[in-house]
Amino acid sequence: MATFVGAEYIIANILIALKKLSKRDFVTLDELSEAGIYIQKQSLINEEIDAIFLSSSDQVASAIYDFSDYFEYDKENNSINIVKTKKLEDLESRFIGYLPFAVLNFLVKTSMEFVQKSK
Repeated sequence: MATFVGAEYIIANILIALKKLSKRDFVTLDELSEAGIYIQKQSLINEEIDAIFLSSSDQVASAIYDFSDYFEYDKENNSINIVKTKKLEDLESRFIGYLPFAVLNFLVKTSMEFVQKSK
């Protein structure tokens, strides 16, 4: 049975990767859209991953609203930022560990790959 992975996990893992690799605490909506497509394509290639990654604009909007204590939307830059009061460790403790291990491992690895190839 497929695991549904909410947009909040994609947003958080891309932000974690950006913070670790580029010292950035935001992701533009265009980058997030590209990341969602990249992650979904990679999951189709990897036969061990039985997950559906929810990254539609409606899912992203809901994630920003539902997790407003972690993410905030910057209308001027069309980006999602880490809330100023949150540290990288806060995102890691909230958004890493609540998925099946294979899916979580895949998402973390693929998010890092996406950020590295986008540099």
